[in-house]
Amino acid sequence: MQQVAEEFTKKKNELKSAKRAAEQLKVPLSCFYKYLKGEDLPGVEVLKRAQDIWKIKWDLVDPSEMLRRKTPVSAEQLLLPLIRSVREEDVEIIEVAAGRDSCLRVMIKIRFPVEVQK
Repeated sequence: MQQVAEEFTKKKNELKSAKRAAEQLKVPLSCFYKYLKGEDLPGVEVLKRAQDIWKIKWDLVDPSEMLRRKTPVSAEQLLLPLIRSVREEDVEIIEVAAGRDSCLRVMIKIRFPVEVQK
């Protein structure tokens, strides 16, 4: 989350306007300020938009930071950085079965190294 805030702050300074940056990301200004302060993490769509428009790489986002947060995060906020941090050796396929609507249901176990703060 700190890196999101840093990247968004850089872009705000380049554009010389938080309002303009928020408009480019198609988010309310109040949300953009929360991202800058590290109070909230943008959803996947916003992160993707920032990546496409501003050429920001999000593989540096630390997923363990989101897991330690006291405030809840949505599944989409958590998934993008977590998926990028998964190594093949940390994935175990538990079950594969036919699901509804011609979909495949896959149950997996993923080990994420997370530092526990005391």
